Amino acid sequence: MAAQCATEVDDNPLWNFALAFYASKDVQQLLLTLQNEHQQDTLLVLAALWLAQQQQPWQLTRTQLDAYHHWRQHVIHSLRQARKAIDKHSPNEHQRALRQQLQQDEIRAEQLALHQLWQLHQSINQHQPMHQHQHLPQQEHLQLRLQNLYDQATLEPLSETKKEALRPLFLALSERL
Repeated sequence: MAAQCATEVDDNPLWNFALAFYASKDVQQLLLTLQNEHQQDTLLVLAALWLAQQQQPWQLTRTQLDAYHHWRQHVIHSLRQARKAIDKHSPNEHQRALRQQLQQDEIRAEQLALHQLWQLHQSINQHQPMHQHQHLPQQEHLQLRLQNLYDQATLEPLSETKKEALRPLFLALSERL
C-alpha cells in the first residue's frame, strides 16, 4: 500500500525509512561525521541504505542526479547556511523563531529531495517490483549495504585513502540497519 501512495511527498517509503533510521542518536552521529568530516551526502547515504534494505542495488548515475544536486546546492544548502548564520542561543526571540522556521524548511527541502530520489529509483526499476523483507544471508546483505554505500560515494572520484577512511563509518551504519 505504501508504494502505491508514495506519489505523495509525505507518504514516501524512503522518507519513512529516513525518519525511523535517523531517530537513533548513534546513526545521527555517524551521518553527521560522514557529512562534516568526509563530505558525504547524508540523503544519498540514507537512500543507499534504504535500497539495500529493499535488496536493490544502487543504480543512479551522476547525470540522473543532476536535478537532485541542483536542489541540494541551491535550496537545502542555502537554507542550512541561513539557519547556521543565526545563533541558536540568540537573546532575540524573533531570531530564534526564524532559525527554527529555517530548520523546519530545511527538513521539508530534504523530504522533497528524498522524494525525488525515490522517484528516480522507481523510474529505473519500474518493471522490477521492490521486494521487501526477503531474507538474504546476513553476509550477502551486509555486502549489498556496503556496495550501495560505496556506489553512491563514488559518484565523485574517491582515493583509496578516502575509501579506507569511509569503511569503518559505512560498516557501523550498515550494522545498525
